[in-house]
Amino acid sequence: MGEPAVNRQPAAQRSGFLAPLLALLLAGLAGFGFWWQMGRPVTLTDAPPGKIHCVSYTPFRGSQTPFDPTLHIPAWQIEEDFKILSTDVDCVRLYATDQGLDQVLPIAQRYGMTVLVGAWIGRDPLANERQLSDVIRLANAYPDTVRAIIVGNEVLLRGEQTPEALAAMLARVKQATGKPVTYADVWEFWLKAPQLADAVDFVTVHVLPYWEDQPQPVAAGLAHLEAIVDKVRAAFPAKPILIGETGWPSEGREREDATPSLVNQARYLREFMAYVAGAGAGLDYNLIEAFDQPWKRALEGTVGGYWGIFDADRQAKFPWRGPVSEYPQWQTDFAIASGLGFVLLGAAFLRGYRGTIGDWILAGLIAEATGSALLLQVRHSLLASMASYDYAAEALLLLVTAGSALAVFHAQATGRFKIAAFSSALAWLCRPWRKRLDLPTILALLQGSAVVTALALSLGFIFDPRYRDFPLAALLTPAIAFAWLAWSARDIAAARKADRREEALLSGLLFLAGLLVAIREGPLNFVALGWAATALLLALPLLPALRALRVGAAEPGIGAHQAQQAK
Repeated sequence: MGEPAVNRQPAAQRSGFLAPLLALLLAGLAGFGFWWQMGRPVTLTDAPPGKIHCVSYTPFRGSQTPFDPTLHIPAWQIEEDFKILSTDVDCVRLYATDQGLDQVLPIAQRYGMTVLVGAWIGRDPLANERQLSDVIRLANAYPDTVRAIIVGNEVLLRGEQTPEALAAMLARVKQATGKPVTYADVWEFWLKAPQLADAVDFVTVHVLPYWEDQPQPVAAGLAHLEAIVDKVRAAFPAKPILIGETGWPSEGREREDATPSLVNQARYLREFMAYVAGAGAGLDYNLIEAFDQPWKRALEGTVGGYWGIFDADRQAKFPWRGPVSEYPQWQTDFAIASGLGFVLLGAAFLRGYRGTIGDWILAGLIAEATGSALLLQVRHSLLASMASYDYAAEALLLLVTAGSALAVFHAQATGRFKIAAFSSALAWLCRPWRKRLDLPTILALLQGSAVVTALALSLGFIFDPRYRDFPLAALLTPAIAFAWLAWSARDIAAARKADRREEALLSGLLFLAGLLVAIREGPLNFVALGWAATALLLALPLLPALRALRVGAAEPGIGAHQAQQAK
């Protein structure tokens, strides 16, 4: 049997129908303001008219990956892509010649486009030989289509070849084709191996402000690129420069104040295009990349899959002129989020809640915030998930967050604020047939799941953070819900009456982990700071268990567990 319902408000303070209506109205206004701000069009620099010089092209779609040695891209798939690209792009850059990529040359020729053909160079000498032979064959077969040959991509960065070995490969390809040859790498590695410049016709450098060791915000991205170009020109004054990769991701984790977003991607690329048409005239370039590549998420996290100017469904992600909205569908999102919030209020408070006007307004705002957080969580899950186990994990997390919201609203409506000890919840999990699953145990299971998840993710951010997203929306719902429940109860006596060593340990670890995440990521990463604040909010309702543990330990001859047993 659950504990009896508690109605905390005196009869004189109870409200009628006006309070819930006012709560819905204010919550709706707050939600409208939030989603309007998220989706408002942002005025950006317009890109000049004309075609893009060149874009990186990899044809993989869906589950296709270059790591599948049996994969051969069909010609029709490449043809579909070139029908889209030929309207706005003059040239494509290839990184390899296998898996059907050699078919790009005749297709590009039919569409009047040129190709920067790439030979993928790694550690395997046999694979390298196949790549070199292929680029020589293709360059001789399609001399008018092959604009230049790029022998190796970021090989020095990966430490897979020496500058001398690369120079020998470049000389071989140059002699066999007569085509301009180059090598592509991050700009720092060109400065570390200046002798390689003698083997190339032009220097191809990658400048990606987001991925710099000292990440650059989008507002400083173009200035950073200009500074790098000046450094490379000073180091190699006799060589032309090709910006072999530059761009900005539309999704993924923040790195300090470098924030992936659709608006930021459009801003950087449009400002860059205006620069090369004006002050940077004469600078050749290649944008990364044509289409979003889902397979890259396995290597670089969510951010790796969202560098394309077209999405994975081959739809343009933003216009090159005019305002850009991060959430162009924000009205629909607002309606869905408000609907979810209304369900929470309807499912819980129509059961007889008799709060004050202030209680109703608070509940309405929390319901609206929860609906928005759940919607953002679903959106992130769809963007970040790849394999079936990703979707399963995201589904379980969604179950915890949505379940937390429903359970806490039910507890508020019925006035039953008690949460069972985590030890009791664990005991039920071990033998669920021994005891009926009641509301306090459900609350403990959900709260414990949220805390353990937040702790595990926080440890990942501390020890291996580079490619990990901050699923802020996912943990925000249980953090707010259980903090609200603890505030409503205003009673820590339960923490002193039961064995809550698990709560004490988890809350202390989560509190510490949240602080370490904030310190490690730094004050510029607002998403990381938001994650840290969410972790601390999750830990806060459990922190009284630490005090209870200390009190029990201070009593001679009796601890918290012994006190529970004696009781």
